[in-house]
Amino acid sequence: MRSVLGQDYAALEYIVIDDGSSDASLEVAQRVAAEFQGRVTVLTQANSGQAATLNKGWGLARGEILAYLSSDDCLLPQAVSHMVAALQARPEASVAYCDFWLIDAAGHRLRESHTEDFSAERLCVDLVCQPGPGAFFRRQVFDRTGGWNPSLRQVPDFEFWLRAERQGPFVRVPETLAEYRIHEGSASFRVMPVPRAEEIVRVVEQHWSQQGERDKARKALARAKALAAKNHAQSGRALAALSCFIQALRERPLLALEPTIWRQLLVGFARRVWYQLRSRTRAA
Repeated sequence: MRSVLGQDYAALEYIVIDDGSSDASLEVAQRVAAEFQGRVTVLTQANSGQAATLNKGWGLARGEILAYLSSDDCLLPQAVSHMVAALQARPEASVAYCDFWLIDAAGHRLRESHTEDFSAERLCVDLVCQPGPGAFFRRQVFDRTGGWNPSLRQVPDFEFWLRAERQGPFVRVPETLAEYRIHEGSASFRVMPVPRAEEIVRVVEQHWSQQGERDKARKALARAKALAAKNHAQSGRALAALSCFIQALRERPLLALEPTIWRQLLVGFARRVWYQLRSRTRAA
């Protein structure tokens, strides 16, 4: 909250929604809001899920440019002013995104993550989600797409960017303006049930069912199945991981020649081993 309230952009509307938390989050938010009187609105509700909560916040917001920040991420100083300026300089752009730091649970910086310049094919076919923390988008994107899909649990942000791309190109701001926290509870690291592991496949199938470009659709589906394989591996389901990986290669045999695909699968298995070792260490 302080990283947002410390921005130098004057016309900033900040809405914080406590989505039925069971810890002290609401008390902390209210305490910070009291310190910054009039600069932040704090709301609370019964748990509705991330997508529905974000959609509620964006629906209440009055600005022409929208953004969001997860509860454990941060914006760096001047992030808002720089991102707004980037969209104002590119009237045709629908989304602006930046580089960011990866930080650990204690807030220590691990490494700088440099995003790619925008490419619709990289997003929609190669499934490279270019926007990360610190992404901003025009209100018309939300109005026309309806925001995040509440039925999704694993990749609602990626699916939203797929629909946002139809509203106009994205612009990359080559500055490090946000921090993304990674820890054992992060979505990128946690064990996930089967439907969540394979959600990316359903999202890609739905997206390309409306496009009609068969070759690109098959390439995207193959990559989606490879990602599902990594998710299964990370969750300790070796047979399901290998099954999805084989399906990916059947869909597009040339994937076998890409080292990143094999590395992706190995990362999934490595994360599972890491979880097990951490659990044993705690038990000891």
